[in-house]
Parts: sequence; structure tokens; C-alpha cells
Amino acid sequence: MKLSAIGPLVLAVGLFATACGPAGSPPASTGATTAAQPTTAAAPAAQPTSAAAQATTAPAAAGAQPTVAATTAAQTTAAGKPVKGGQLTVATQRDATTFDPTKSQDVYSNDILSLVADTLFEIDDKGQVVGRLVEKTENPQPNVYVFTLKQGVKFQDGTPLDSTAVKFNIERHINDPKATTTQDVKPITDIQTPDPQTVQITLSAPFAPFTSRLTTGVGFMLSPTAVQKLGDNLQRDLTGAGSGPFKFVSWEPDNQITLERNPDFWGKDADGTQLPYLDKVIFKPFPDENVRLTNLKTGDADAMAGNPPPSQTDAVLQSPDLTSSEIPGLGFQFIDLNTSKPPFDNPAVRRALAYSIDRAQINQTVNFGHGNPLTLPIPPSVPWAYMKGTQYDTRDIDKAKQELASAGVSNVSFSMQISNASPQLQQVAELMKDQIKDAGFDMDIQLIEFATVVANGNTGDYQALCLGWSGSVDPDGNLYPLFYTGAGFNFAKYSNPAMDKLLDDGRTNLDQNTRAQAYMDAQKILLQDQPTIVLYSQSQVSTARKNVQNYPNNYNGWFGGRDIYKTWVSK
Repeated sequence: MKLSAIGPLVLAVGLFATACGPAGSPPASTGATTAAQPTTAAAPAAQPTSAAAQATTAPAAAGAQPTVAATTAAQTTAAGKPVKGGQLTVATQRDATTFDPTKSQDVYSNDILSLVADTLFEIDDKGQVVGRLVEKTENPQPNVYVFTLKQGVKFQDGTPLDSTAVKFNIERHINDPKATTTQDVKPITDIQTPDPQTVQITLSAPFAPFTSRLTTGVGFMLSPTAVQKLGDNLQRDLTGAGSGPFKFVSWEPDNQITLERNPDFWGKDADGTQLPYLDKVIFKPFPDENVRLTNLKTGDADAMAGNPPPSQTDAVLQSPDLTSSEIPGLGFQFIDLNTSKPPFDNPAVRRALAYSIDRAQINQTVNFGHGNPLTLPIPPSVPWAYMKGTQYDTRDIDKAKQELASAGVSNVSFSMQISNASPQLQQVAELMKDQIKDAGFDMDIQLIEFATVVANGNTGDYQALCLGWSGSVDPDGNLYPLFYTGAGFNFAKYSNPAMDKLLDDGRTNLDQNTRAQAYMDAQKILLQDQPTIVLYSQSQVSTARKNVQNYPNNYNGWFGGRDIYKTWVSK
């Protein structure tokens, strides 16, 4: 689950924790935007993931976009006129866990949600936050948003998608004290629905990433009638609930999720042809990245959601039988340290562990050059808040031992929980175990189910655990959910009032330079406190068979999964 955000593990953000648009110009939230706008088009909150997470000094000038590298092989772009009909089988990393947006913590569940349900906003090909269900955004005051909704949109159960439905959905997150999205709705003080097409939301203060938060999580709109009818079954069943391009058919846990074309979907392509093109989409989970690629090569799957095995990435990008592309990732692989219990309740022990890891060796051995060593949660693909050069760039056993000595210990034993289904993640753990023993650390690797890893993160039943974060083009999505006191993905149980203030400053200031400084200062605190240890970022590689056209690779959902409704299969 991709903790926007793990190949190894990914949360909702999710874990790989949901998902992502760039910072820079004002959010092109809709057709017309008036009055004050945040100067940063914030990206959606990231999600946890289970496979190795996606990756991506001073702050760049306002308006800087996420870096996008040239692809190394044929792009997954359309060839010829779109063809209607056919089925697409997607080999994904993990099964979904819940379809209830108030409970979702992983990108795999959100992939399904994003095809059955629409969000208020989404991310365009340039990484900008733009309206999906929202046609126009107005800001009569910096803390007030007035959304004009598309007309004529209906949920699949026939009920109208109007302002009352939008209010109902947002209030589900506000009124649920256990919602994973609490940090995204906390600023909301009032929601008004003056007419069926208009929603006015008042915030306690300006909130720069607000529209980006409505590209996932809180932004998913479900039929109030269907939600009330389904009750607790909403976690497993989306029948009639969405307004998106596909209808929910069935979920066979650990086997497949089946979706079929919604003939009443409101979307059309540039030529006026009703979308989606495909009749059916099937998601099949294959936690082992090698098995996932094998299914693609044999034709048992048509496309992959998630990276191929790093050792085979070069071959995949050069294969004449596959269509693939590579862009910088936005997420990262990291280790959460439980700061509420020994041995990691002492920051000196946490710093010692950070010093004892050779990230360059891990990145080269595991990623084969398709990634970057990383020591902080803002990757180079978000240049305006990226901090280049830290004390943990190079492994330093002497400093690690000095930190342990300052903590009054010379040897530390602990356990680290990881997913039991990813050879790549197990390789990371074994390399790390060997590296850190020179400093005096003895690590026991615990291989368990990914869902249990996430559950233990929520309850604090662990010492260390390795996850991935799907990433966000706005720094808020990579910092607030993970490090703010009590935030939904703060598995480290970390609390620092100075950090909280800086993260609040980053949210409430609309000037990008001011925000950048807040995030730089926040990362300086992380270097000292080390509640999580960031290891590396990975490229985002999209792969499909040659007959699959226009298969996405962008930040609109995990690996661009929301845009599968524009994909077709050539005859």
C-alpha cells in the first residue's frame, strides 16, 4: 500500500499512501479561476506502496515544474485511431484492501476507486492540478473556495452528482475520527451548497495544497444513496457508487478485480467519441515483480502497474515486444523507526543507524541505476524544495559509533518488518543488515504480509518497518502525512512542535519561496531527529504489450492509472 507513496512497500498520498501535480504556477484547477490563488499547484497526497517506492540546493524559482526525463524507449502513446471494445488485464503489485475512501491507505485500492469514481480534481499531463468534476474555481478570499460542478453528471445508480453529494462525501471524512484523511479536512470550517451546481468551502486559513488534496482521498465522490445502501460492504463493493468510466463487477480477494465499461460515462475524447474505449479491465495482483513481468511477457497480462524488476528494466525498455517509458518518480523507499519505544526512542540511536547505511550501494545493487540514493523525503523531481547534500550521503561508521556512544550503548538489536512477497525488498533488507553490523547493529528481518506491516504501523506494534511512499509533487504530501503530530501515516509516532509549526507554515503561506524555506527548515530538523530513514527513489517505468495503445505513465494516480480509460487495445 504507497505509505500518495511500498514494490517493496507502498502506502496512500498513499502508501505504495494515492498518489500526484507540480509546484509552481497557480493550480489550473478549472477553466476559469478568479481572485487569490495559491502560487503552488500542490499535488495529491501520497500513498504507501509495497514495492520499492517511486522517486524523484536550494529551492528553485517559483513556477518550477517536476523534472521529467526523456523516455528511453518507445512511448506508450496512441498508434492510429482509437478502437472501442476489448479487455485489458493489468498485472499489479498488490490486491486492494478497501474501497472506502475514508479508510484507504494504499495506492492499489485507489487505482480501482479512480476508475469507478470521479474526483473533484485530477493531475494533467504537465503535472498541474486541474478540475475533473469541477468546471470552475473561484477564490473570493484566500481561504474560501467556490466550486462550480459539471452539469448532468450522474452516479451509476442514477442519482445526480450535485453539490449536496459533494458535501455528503467531504463530511464523511470530517465526521469520522478514524478517517485516514483527517489531516486533509482539518482546515475546513464550513461547507455551503447555494444551488445544485455550486459548493462553497471555507477554510480556517489559506491552505496552499487544498485542491491537490481533492485529487484523491477526500476528492473521491460516491453516491450518497449507494454509500448508505452498501453500509460496511462499501469496503468491498462499489456497485452503483461511482460516476467514473467503469462499473464495479466483482472482487475475488488475492485473485482479481473486474470492472466493466460504464455506457453512461460523461467523458468524451477530442473527437467526441464517448469514453472509455475498453469494455473491461481486470486487475490481477502479483506481489513478486518477476512473476508480474513473466505474466506480461507470456500474454497472461496486457500491462503492468508498477515497475519491472530493476535487474530487467534495461531489457524491458529495449524489448521489441513491449512498449515502455520511464519518467522520474515522485516517491521514495524508507524505514519507519518507532520513536515511542526502545531502541529508537533515542534520536542518537536513530542517527547512528542513518550513518551506518550505504545508500549508494543499495541503490546500485537493487535499482541498477534506475533510481537515486536519497536521505530526505523530498526527491530531486520536486526541485524547489529539494535539499542536496546531507551528512548521510556517505556511510560513516565512525560517526555511527560516536552516536551510539553518546546514547550510552555500543550494540543495538532490533527487528525490521518487511513484506514477505517482494524479492527486491528482501534484497534491500539483507544488504542493510550486512552494512549496519559494522556499527554495532544486529537486525532481525521479519517477513510478514504487507497488510500486516501497515496494520502494525498504525498500532505501533513494531520497532522498524520498511515501506514505500508514492510521492507528491508538492512537498506537503511527502512531509505532513508522515511527520505531523498525529497525522494519518505518522507510523513513527513522531512529535516535534517545531516541525508541526513549519509544516503548518508550508500549508498556510501561498508564496512559494516562503513555503520552500519552511520545507528546507523542516528537513533540517529531520536530519537531526531521523524518525524515518530514507533510502532511495526509483524511476517510474510504464510497460505494456505492443497491442496496448495509449497506456499511461504520468502522475494522475499511481503510474497514471486513472487515465486507463483512455487506453485501447488494437485489433
